[in-house]
Amino acid sequence: MSKRKLSRRALVRTLSFSAAALVGLSLFSAVCWGHLQAYRRQTAVDADRAFEETVGALNDLSASLEKSRYAGDGPMCAKVCAEIYADAGRAGTALSALPFSTVEMEELKRFISLSGDYAYTLCREAAEQGLSEEQRGNLVALSDTASELAESLRGMHGELRDGILTMDSREKQVANILDEAPSFLSARLGDYARSFPAAQELSYHGQYSAQEKQQAEPVDEAQAREQAAALLQCGPEELEIAARAEDQGRLLLTQDGRTVTVTAAGVESLRDSRLVSESRISDDEAKAAAEEALRALGYDGLRWEESARRGNVLELRGSAETDGVTGLDHEIAVGIALDDGSICALDLSAAGGETETGEWPFSEEEAKAAVPEALHLRHVRRVTIAGADGQSVACYELDCLDDGGKRVRVYVNAQSGKQQEIMIG
Repeated sequence: MSKRKLSRRALVRTLSFSAAALVGLSLFSAVCWGHLQAYRRQTAVDADRAFEETVGALNDLSASLEKSRYAGDGPMCAKVCAEIYADAGRAGTALSALPFSTVEMEELKRFISLSGDYAYTLCREAAEQGLSEEQRGNLVALSDTASELAESLRGMHGELRDGILTMDSREKQVANILDEAPSFLSARLGDYARSFPAAQELSYHGQYSAQEKQQAEPVDEAQAREQAAALLQCGPEELEIAARAEDQGRLLLTQDGRTVTVTAAGVESLRDSRLVSESRISDDEAKAAAEEALRALGYDGLRWEESARRGNVLELRGSAETDGVTGLDHEIAVGIALDDGSICALDLSAAGGETETGEWPFSEEEAKAAVPEALHLRHVRRVTIAGADGQSVACYELDCLDDGGKRVRVYVNAQSGKQQEIMIG
């Protein structure tokens, strides 16, 4: 009798606990569902706002480019170019924030980037001389394309507001099982982008300039193995080929977690995947080890421009000096493991090329006059830096401090005597 009562009690308790658990699970599911719905609503709002910002930014870019038709004197031309650059940057950021990306959209992004980069490179020259007929014609052509793009996106924005188009979600779409699949914005924008004219080819001193592509020089495998083996201090036969990039003229060789990239010009980079867990050598010993390893690759007389510890790795950036001129645009970056002094990272991609050491029309004394009044000059040296087109520019580096002790470097063009670049910190 007692056993039967006990069994009933156990059954009642079990049912009660199960019911309570079911109720709790239901409440938890309801809360999670509410949170999910709130998240979906917020992401939808964010996506709509991103597209609205994209349309607004493209309208502004179109208007800025349109101003180039009428800008007259130098200061106004420079102001217009600065506006184009700023609006292009905002338009590119807004377009990238949309919750989808298609291959076709890359041409839209390239057009926006080209417009901003081209206007940026014109700013200094335009401030002094205004826009040439060719430059103005290029900006007007970009303006026509931007106007068409802005008008098309305004139309899509209207269709989105009217419910004709549906904003994409970052979640996986299940439209293929619906009776009538919605028309998504990504599809409409992709269709438009496929018929969008390719960004015009412009020859100028900038990142998107039309340049004739040269065939990469092939890499000799035997020579590449010898160069990589000398750096890794192993036998050439111990190296394995990880990848070949024939079109880029590169060969990737690996050995014990270390990967060396070699081009026809020699070793380009090294990456070591091992974890450096402790420090056993000093920074000076690490620098000496780096100099010895680089000397074996033909890089001697380096001056270390920057030095910083990252965990148990010492990161160094340096440039070689030739006839009193330091080639900052031919920088070498190296990481030294502080446990055994081995190289765990190396970047020589910018190390090639000759440093300009010829006569400079502008004198050092004249360069010193370009120091702003708010700065205190410490020392001057002759350097080369990379210009907007990637070519070397001979400059005087004016190493200064501001009133608060912050380092400011002003680079004065040795040909024109005007400021070329300013670096802070």
